[in-house]
Amino acid sequence: MLALGLAAIAAGRKVTSYGTEALADKALRVGQELLTPIERQVLASDRRRIAHDKAKAAEAKRRHEERERAKAEAIGAGTEGPKVPEGHVVVCRTAADTGRGAELVKPYKGIVGKAVPLVRTGDLAAVRTSLLREYPHAEEAVGAILAGIPRPWLKLGHVLIRGDPGVGKSRFARRLAELLGAGLLRVDGANDGGASFGGTERRWYSAEPARPFMAVTRFGQANALVLVDEIDKAPTRSDYGRLWDALLGFLDPETAKRFPDPCLQAELDLSWVGVIATANHTFHLPGPLMDRFRVVVDLPKPGPEHLEALLPAVLADLASEKGLDPRFHAPLDGVELSALRARWRGGSLRRLRRMVEAILRVRERGGAALH
Repeated sequence: MLALGLAAIAAGRKVTSYGTEALADKALRVGQELLTPIERQVLASDRRRIAHDKAKAAEAKRRHEERERAKAEAIGAGTEGPKVPEGHVVVCRTAADTGRGAELVKPYKGIVGKAVPLVRTGDLAAVRTSLLREYPHAEEAVGAILAGIPRPWLKLGHVLIRGDPGVGKSRFARRLAELLGAGLLRVDGANDGGASFGGTERRWYSAEPARPFMAVTRFGQANALVLVDEIDKAPTRSDYGRLWDALLGFLDPETAKRFPDPCLQAELDLSWVGVIATANHTFHLPGPLMDRFRVVVDLPKPGPEHLEALLPAVLADLASEKGLDPRFHAPLDGVELSALRARWRGGSLRRLRRMVEAILRVRERGGAALH
C-alpha cells in the first residue's frame, strides 16, 4: 500500500497535506484511497459468488427432495409410475442413507422402495387338521386362532398363547407359522433389550431397525410373523425402554401402518406383520397391552390319553435337531410305549421329550430292558 501511494505521488497525484504529516503517512493514505474501491469490488464479487453457490445448492437439494417425494408417492399411492402389484406391500418407501445411514441401510436395500409380496392364506382346514394331529388337546385354541384369518392374503393379527411351563407354547407357535407358510422371527422377551423391539437410534453403535421389519427382510414377506417368547418375563425397568411399551405402539393398527423407525429414520408399513406372544401368566401384563391382542388362548396340558398322538411330533423334532430326516426314528414298540405310559401321566411336553430321549439312548445301546 505504501509503494502504491509513493508511485501515485511520484506520478503527480495531488495530495492534501495535514500539517506536519510525513511523506510516508501521505503515501499510505493515498494507497488506501486507491485500494478501497478495488477491495469493495472484490468483496461484492465474492458475495455474489457465495450467494449464487448457495442458491444453486438449495435448488439442487429442492429438486432432489421433489424427486424422492414423487418416487415415494408413486410407489405408495400408485398414482404415478409403476403400480404396486396385487398382493404386495411397500413396507419401506425411503430411508435416510446419507453419512452413517448408508452403512445401516445397506443390508435392507432389497426392501427399501420395493414392493414386498404377501403370503396367501392357504387351506386353513388342512392347517387345523395338522395342528390337532400334533396337539389333540388344543382344539379350542386352534379354532380360536384360525377363525379370524382373512383371505386371500394372510393376516394373522396378534395372538397371545398362555399356558403352564412345558406345555409346548413356543413349538406350537413355530408349527402354526410353518403350516401357514409364514416366516417366524423369535424375540426373547426375557432377555432381548426392551425398546429395541421398535428399533434403536442410529447414533448408537448397535443400532438396528424394528424387529418386525427385520422379519420382513429376513423372509421376504410383508406379512411375516414375530414370536415374542415369554412376554410375561420382560424386564419392567425403563432405563432403556420397556418391551411392553414398544409392543403397545406396534400393536396399534394405525401406528403399525406408519411405524416410525429410529434406525432407518423412515415410516414403515408393518400393518401386515403379526405378533405371536407366549406367557405362563398374564395377570401382571398391562391392560392396554392385553386389549390389543386379537385373541388370547389357553394352551392346556395334555393328558395321558394324548400320549400316542403326541409321540410322532416328539420323535420328528428329536431327529430334525440332529440334522436327520424327521422320519429317522422308528415309532416306539410295545415295551417302550408301556414303559413311557408308566412314567408319564400327562402334563409337561418338555418332560415327555426327555423321557423319549432316554428311550432312544437305550435303543442305541442295544435295547437294554425298560422297566
